[in-house]
Amino acid sequence: MSRAASLVLALLLAGCGLFRRVDVHPLATAAQRPANVAAYVAVTDGETPLTELNTGNFRVYENDQLVPSDQTQLTLLDPTLVAAHQVVLLVDMSAATTPQARSVIAKAAQNFVQKVTPRQPVSVFAFDGGPQLVPIAVLPRGDAKVTMAALESFAVRDPSRNLHGAVIAGLKKLEMALAQSGKVIRVGTLVIFASGPDVAGRVDSDKAHDAVWESPYDVLGVGIAEHADAVEHVARRGLIRAQAPDTLPIAFEEAADAAIAHLDKHYVVSYCSPARAGERRLRLEVTYTNKEGEEHHGDFDFDFDAKGFGAGCNSQTVPRFTLVPVEKPAPPPQASKPKSDAKSPPGQTDSRAPDEGEEAPVAPPDQSGYAK
Repeated sequence: MSRAASLVLALLLAGCGLFRRVDVHPLATAAQRPANVAAYVAVTDGETPLTELNTGNFRVYENDQLVPSDQTQLTLLDPTLVAAHQVVLLVDMSAATTPQARSVIAKAAQNFVQKVTPRQPVSVFAFDGGPQLVPIAVLPRGDAKVTMAALESFAVRDPSRNLHGAVIAGLKKLEMALAQSGKVIRVGTLVIFASGPDVAGRVDSDKAHDAVWESPYDVLGVGIAEHADAVEHVARRGLIRAQAPDTLPIAFEEAADAAIAHLDKHYVVSYCSPARAGERRLRLEVTYTNKEGEEHHGDFDFDFDAKGFGAGCNSQTVPRFTLVPVEKPAPPPQASKPKSDAKSPPGQTDSRAPDEGEEAPVAPPDQSGYAK
């Protein structure tokens, strides 16, 4: 190999680390008098949520000039002041035909909600082969102890599995719960446990897959051993695989950690602009050093009008955000389309009374903030 070719190869191999960028994804921005500027952003390093950033990780540039943080009161505000948060957990009960199986699933779900509810509200729904989700619990944000007795006593009335229908219904439940908050910024996570593939065939696999990829919310999947492959095509933000049925509670705890991480990757960066007139371009830069000591960078920019800006700014003021328009990316091809997508056996009906659908009340988040 020639010296020039060796140099090119070395640069290509180094490129993965050299050009890897932190993704700074803006959800909303604000610019208001007297001179407050803010951005609500989600920050990831590849697929990894960055959850422990501080003000030192953020730099602000206006018209390509660094704005020193000590001169502008740059601060990170509590995201719950401006955003609604919600988790919806879907639990497949189609194969839970014995008391022991139901007990394991109930324990797993309890592990999940006990870990997540101190940070954000959780709504739990069960599904089997029937057309509707079955409400199990609506849990506001807080430290109250909860039980999953409704799962332990759950009676499977349709032994089929309506996985794809549950995914679409779960996204609707998530949207409805967040809408009730009245807040402009809405951060949601759907967590789906499936014990196997969709066999009911009520909803096409492609429809469920596309619904997930068109949704603005994070979707996590949980499954057992090789059966976890059945939920992989809709687990856009990750798949957690239990090694065996009796380790399902551990997998649900991992799912809870992932749901919390997807919440904690969000930051409200607020500062006082030195601008006093004219159009300005803000560039918000994030610098992050990973465990290997590699420094990664990322940024985004937006324009704002500083007309009327002046003295008296306090960066602790809660911003009045405007959502950033986002073009939905085309969904990628399915990684592993389920092998079985059969229709329900003829003549089989679901004797369960349907849930309340869109009229079912879901408690809004019990928000609490830090010092304002």
